[in-house]
Amino acid sequence: MKKIEILGLGSVPGIKPGDKLGEIIVGCAKDEAGGIEERDIIVVTSKIVSKAENRVASLSEVKPGKKAMRLSRRTGKAASKLQLIVDNNHEIIAVIPLSGLAEEYVMKSTARPDEARQLLAKEACILVTKDSKGRLHTYDGGIDSSNHPDDIVSLPPSDPDRSAREIRQEIKRLTGKEVAVLIADTEIVPFGSIDLATGCSGIEPITKRFGEPDRFGKPKFGGMDIIAHELTAATALLFGQTDEGIPVAIIRGLDYAPSDKENVLSTLVADQHQLRRTIGSAIKATANIGDFKDRMLSWVLRLLAKA
Repeated sequence: MKKIEILGLGSVPGIKPGDKLGEIIVGCAKDEAGGIEERDIIVVTSKIVSKAENRVASLSEVKPGKKAMRLSRRTGKAASKLQLIVDNNHEIIAVIPLSGLAEEYVMKSTARPDEARQLLAKEACILVTKDSKGRLHTYDGGIDSSNHPDDIVSLPPSDPDRSAREIRQEIKRLTGKEVAVLIADTEIVPFGSIDLATGCSGIEPITKRFGEPDRFGKPKFGGMDIIAHELTAATALLFGQTDEGIPVAIIRGLDYAPSDKENVLSTLVADQHQLRRTIGSAIKATANIGDFKDRMLSWVLRLLAKA
């Protein structure tokens, strides 16, 4: 029998600016998981990385400039949040309205319709942005107010791959164990949300098994799994989205390919020209498809092409 374990660390304390996450993770793993083991994969939520790196802001202290005010009038978003997006060099590449079909879909996906309507009333739209290094953020530049006091928001880590590397190095220094580290954040995808890897260190983000023989000896079409995203999506079952209080998980028992050279950014957005060519071909192939889901696919491809 093969098995892979996912161990959620619930004893992680409230993170403050300057806290050493590697040291905290090692201590919590000792208390809850028998310590860090060789080839463990440590998945850390982006939010506690932001807190440790002091990537937090008070919206009431943000002074919107002319550009943010103009964008606020056009989108209905809070000018203070838009100013943070501008200050962090994010380019707005799409505005997704939350009225109409989107609102109907959201209302079908909640057991709390009154609270859902209140949330939708506060947000006229969702902004899709791209940061200066090419990373896409599907919700308002990654600015997050959930599980923060009123008026406080966190911004995504400025370099999640570097953050993952520093946590990994600290764990190696304290334990002598070689591990991989992933930074996870929630992103919006068609018809829902999922936790994706925004940064990684110590693991090949994409498997390199295209063309390998299947059980019948035929070359397999596939094998290019974005394993970094699969792992963070799995840990989201423990992280949750509300009050679960588990910001770190250990994945144990997976036979993965270590890497000191590859990370999420270098692998997934390094060749923007090739990416646009690939998406362009997909757009042509889906130009005449008809039902709503297929039109949504075509829209998503066009959105990515603009990135």
